[in-house]
Amino acid sequence: MAGVLAAAATVAADERHVRASLVCDAGALDGGESFTLGVLFEPEPGWHIYWRNPGEAGLATEVVYGLPEGFLAGEVRWPTPVFFEQPGGLAGYGYEQPVVLAAEIRPPAGAPTRANVTLEASWLACKDVCVFESAELTARLPLAGDELARSEAAVEGWRDSLPKTPKTPPFTVNVTGGPVPETGPADLVIWLSWPEPPKAVELFPDPGVGLKVENLRVRTRATTTRVDVTVSRLNNPSGRTSSLRSLVVATADTGVRSATVTHIELERKTQ
Repeated sequence: MAGVLAAAATVAADERHVRASLVCDAGALDGGESFTLGVLFEPEPGWHIYWRNPGEAGLATEVVYGLPEGFLAGEVRWPTPVFFEQPGGLAGYGYEQPVVLAAEIRPPAGAPTRANVTLEASWLACKDVCVFESAELTARLPLAGDELARSEAAVEGWRDSLPKTPKTPPFTVNVTGGPVPETGPADLVIWLSWPEPPKAVELFPDPGVGLKVENLRVRTRATTTRVDVTVSRLNNPSGRTSSLRSLVVATADTGVRSATVTHIELERKTQ
């Protein structure tokens, strides 16, 4: 991370390389009826921002909600990222194209028909250098007219780009090389078996605060994908982490990328 962040600087609003704007699909505020509220990030060509796990260098993008009393925000949901190689050969995960980060908002029963909201967004924008950027976005809801139409289109695209969590994934998972010890790293091999050969496969680890993931390498041949990775446990005040949450992204012959959320077992060795 230091190699990227060492070159980072903070820029003024008119010098940003990523435009941030508020989006919301609420055409009306009805008590108890949820709506979507978030930020549309639009990087300049060649620039990128980061996913919730930025990879081996970078900084996760952040959105903080300021809502009226009684309004509840769900978890920010992240579209499927892309991989980019950074200086020094470091892996980065994030977004090079416009992307929405948003959450579902539930107003209380009896909420007013108009409400003021504030979103504070901050991100690391990188190209040849990296700069810290931020924005404070405000709106009086509900939106209307062209602003509402633009927001609804952005929110619809956001929903389409979210990873899926099916009851039955389109692959089977097997792990060799575990378990991950309390201290020190473990070299794991994650095997994915597909019913039909995918054109390409990517894996984006989402380890949270309890794990460290390094040396990721993904290779696919026919219907088998081999993922080599080094996993270490970190001091986790919320408790022991028993699985590695990850996104498995398969690209079809049409070029369409499909992301599936999976949890990779770390507690025991499987064959």
